[in-house]
Amino acid sequence: MSLNCEEIDLILNEAPLVGMKIQNVYQPTFDSLVLELFGKGILTQYYFSIAHNACRLHPLSTPAPKNERPLRFMECLRSRIRGGTILHAAQISKDRIVKIDIIRANEKGVAEQSYLYARLWSGAGNIILVSVEGIIIDALRRLPARNEVSGAAFVLPQQLDSNKQPSKHYVVRDLEGKGTFWQKIEQFYAQNADNLSRSTLLTQAHDRYERKKISIETKLNHLVSKQQEYEQAERFRQLGDILLAGYCPEIQGRKAFARVYDYYENKEILIEIDQNLNPAKNAAIYYEKYRKAKSGLEEIRSEIQYWEKSLNHLDAWLNRLEKETNPLIIAKILRKGGAARSKEKPAFPCQYLDFRGWRILIGRSGKENEDILRHIVRGSDLWLHARDYAGSYVFIKAKKNKSIPPEVLLAAAKLAIYYSKARKNGGGDVHTAFVKNLRKAKEGPIGRVIPYFEKNLYITFTEAEIKEIFQEYQSKEENYV
Repeated sequence: MSLNCEEIDLILNEAPLVGMKIQNVYQPTFDSLVLELFGKGILTQYYFSIAHNACRLHPLSTPAPKNERPLRFMECLRSRIRGGTILHAAQISKDRIVKIDIIRANEKGVAEQSYLYARLWSGAGNIILVSVEGIIIDALRRLPARNEVSGAAFVLPQQLDSNKQPSKHYVVRDLEGKGTFWQKIEQFYAQNADNLSRSTLLTQAHDRYERKKISIETKLNHLVSKQQEYEQAERFRQLGDILLAGYCPEIQGRKAFARVYDYYENKEILIEIDQNLNPAKNAAIYYEKYRKAKSGLEEIRSEIQYWEKSLNHLDAWLNRLEKETNPLIIAKILRKGGAARSKEKPAFPCQYLDFRGWRILIGRSGKENEDILRHIVRGSDLWLHARDYAGSYVFIKAKKNKSIPPEVLLAAAKLAIYYSKARKNGGGDVHTAFVKNLRKAKEGPIGRVIPYFEKNLYITFTEAEIKEIFQEYQSKEENYV
């Protein structure tokens, strides 16, 4: 339950606000506020909450986590009351509304006064900043139904008559714990408040952990299965050789098979085929599987390592939360998501690498190509694309008064072939053109362009050369969200 009127007065007596200077303002959650105060040589964080069934105010024994997001009311208070001094703070007529008088010098050095009202009513709480003229500057919760919006006149609820006895007599709760009453209150709400109790937050953390763990384990199982298939790459080549020698087709249900003699293992076997294709084309399917498995095995192993590390990070994230005693910090970590660290904003909306001091960008989809063309590259940057094949756009960022070195151009051209349908051929022709000579295709798919004054390069590559480009030089891959 929320604080009653007697408990509010007791906390204001134990930890008075008068004379304190407001150093900063934070908003740990959307229904709470922290004033960082300095007075008598002590820095104090004063916490206000209007959460349902947990409306309260009290100092904090441990610092509250800072919200990196620029929340509206927090920014308003920083511009209006930060640097000000609290002249008076008291509850109005036992009505669970705390009025805080603040004075601060404006940019011209003229003293300005404002009032911060904290209405600690469960289910109807709010924190409102009001000018000296009685006009609402802003509110933590904007409530048009109560006329609690910027620019409206502030009206206090019907106050209790000072000569009239309250209908119910309230007393200060006898709470367990050591220290002052506000310290007991802090501990009580940390353990029992529905929306900010440690146990409730940890339950949410465990639920999120289980969902993410299942998702990661599903990905890992799929990758391990793929790895086992790719490790049989040599067998795909053998099956292709066997099919080239000829076979007798056999239909079983909806599937077609080739009944052949396996001269590698000296036995008769059935190989699944497409009955509409001849032996050479069916063999080509297995040769393609062989090439794909051969080139993709290292990539699959790398992905498995990545997701295994992600699983370890997830375990560390849950372990960190279970050891954390401050529910505000737990709530902040949960707001960031199920990762052990917050995600940084990507530098580019695509894959990119630095090759011998030159930035190379790789657009792997029409959307990425469109974003690169619209927001990143300029006219002097170089565009590369595999001729006559679908594939990625590759860009080399130009440098002022410098020509692109041949080895950089060669590496980018190899990447253009590698990230295209020409990859299976081990080489091909590559368009090159400056971005200023690209024109958007009319009525074409997103990201498609037509080059003018282009040049052509014929490129061959090996898997080892592509691997060397990524291993020898620093490479980063960002997820665009």
